[in-house]
Amino acid sequence: MKEISRRRLLAATGTGVGLVSGAGCLGGRGLGTDDGNGADTTGETDDDPSDLTPLEQWIPATGCTELLFHYRDLATVRQHEDVLQPNVTESIPTVPDGDSSAFVEQLADGEPAVDSICRFGSEGVAGNVVVSGSFDPDAVDAALESATGDFDRFERDGISMAVSSETLVVSPSDGAALEAILAAGVEGTDRRAETNDGFGQLVDRLDGSTFVWGEYDGNENGNGAAFSWALGPETTTQSMVAVSADAQRMDEFEDAMADRFDDVAVETDGNVSVATRTLPTADYEYRDLFAERGSQPTQPQAGVTIDVDSIARTVTVTYVASGDTDRLEIRDWTGLRDELTEVGQAATLEYGRDESGTITIVAVRGETEAVVAEKSISF
Repeated sequence: MKEISRRRLLAATGTGVGLVSGAGCLGGRGLGTDDGNGADTTGETDDDPSDLTPLEQWIPATGCTELLFHYRDLATVRQHEDVLQPNVTESIPTVPDGDSSAFVEQLADGEPAVDSICRFGSEGVAGNVVVSGSFDPDAVDAALESATGDFDRFERDGISMAVSSETLVVSPSDGAALEAILAAGVEGTDRRAETNDGFGQLVDRLDGSTFVWGEYDGNENGNGAAFSWALGPETTTQSMVAVSADAQRMDEFEDAMADRFDDVAVETDGNVSVATRTLPTADYEYRDLFAERGSQPTQPQAGVTIDVDSIARTVTVTYVASGDTDRLEIRDWTGLRDELTEVGQAATLEYGRDESGTITIVAVRGETEAVVAEKSISF
């Protein structure tokens, strides 16, 4: 049985709402790789934004160095809502939270108005939001400042935004500059996926996703990880992607994925490893790997999964997402059992017959600790 902790890793203004997205359409296109004629376009580059995924198109090279990013494709969710469990579709947020939510509701033109949501930023800022759908630029209650391409630009309460009939871009004061986002998304200059090889390789492997949660440490050939799900009419593909120039780290990722899943296929190409598995779409469960930071920004945060194998009597803890945490401590009723210091690492605890108790995962930053996950077990 698997549990994924829901921790606040991406900042946002206002109430915390889960992030996520996938195949479907910033600028009319989602993360799919099919060109409409059955040809796969993964890895191709083109100045036409319609040939890029939202993560490739809109994230600028400037802004925060360490990056958290999230995408959810609501258009694809609607296509498969007859297959998905009702509680799953109800649990998927249809708008971003905070000020971005207010802007979407004000500018929405028709119902449903939102096709996809893309968010990116560091762990300590509100983050930038790009929403695709149907919008009415004339509904903005602020004075027009300037225009970039089809986008009208406005400023309100210290928040910059740009809106066209199909896309809304929101840039808070502590996020990447609106000019840089529009330069990347509209003009096609200084895109992070094109200027940072490691990040480019990471997002290239996310084509076709309906939901994406990922992070990248910002170095040219640095470390990154992402979890994604691609919904289909019958089956859903789950992918776990790791990017690192450290061969040992990649070996650890491959071992962790093989230990965690019985039905996973892992492929490594240079400094990129991709683990994939499939499940019936009817069995898909929506879970936020990132929840937006808000009320407790001083607490160390992290995302983990806890997998219990009742037959082997083992518990595997995998470090899937990092906030501002120095390490994760894995504790049980006997005390400290293991520590994880990097995303992608995993630890497997072995137990005997009739042992029971609680596994506790504690995020540690300096002298500050916070419980990020707990799991009761009994063998």
